Amino acid sequence: MRRQMLVVALGGLALAACQGATLTRQEVAVAEQNLQARVQAWAKAFSNRQRDSLATFYDQAGGLTMAWPDGERLSSWDEEAAKQQEFYNTARQVNLVLQDPRVEVLGPRTAVVTFRHAMDVIVGDVNSERLYFVGNGTLVWTRVNDQSPWLIHAGQISETPRPR
Repeated sequence: MRRQMLVVALGGLALAACQGATLTRQEVAVAEQNLQARVQAWAKAFSNRQRDSLATFYDQAGGLTMAWPDGERLSSWDEEAAKQQEFYNTARQVNLVLQDPRVEVLGPRTAVVTFRHAMDVIVGDVNSERLYFVGNGTLVWTRVNDQSPWLIHAGQISETPRPR
């Protein structure tokens, strides 16, 4: 688990190293604020099962890498979209709450967001079951230029079921 998080973070650092430019404190603060809002909007779209809205948060140009809690690793937007659809087909209701998301701006076009999360999921129609999870998440966000939106380039979400 930690190894996956390390790989994701190192990938973000490698992207940052290629950028070369440094940011002023004000530029970092603005980027952090924008990313905080973007991360919360992503979590809201995920909870509301808004697949079209979710698509706007991911890097679809290529290179997207995601690791799901079940261990499946995906390497494109098409794979991620299919996995989300599979998840939503079984989950009737989803409530994802991010706890203390921390933004680390690595450069003008790369940032890493880490967070703890709690997720409440209702699965099934007739004999529905409520599942609670907590875990950690790491998302590497990138953007093409200063005017483009921040997009998820890589991520890993873990889940630990609550003890009975």
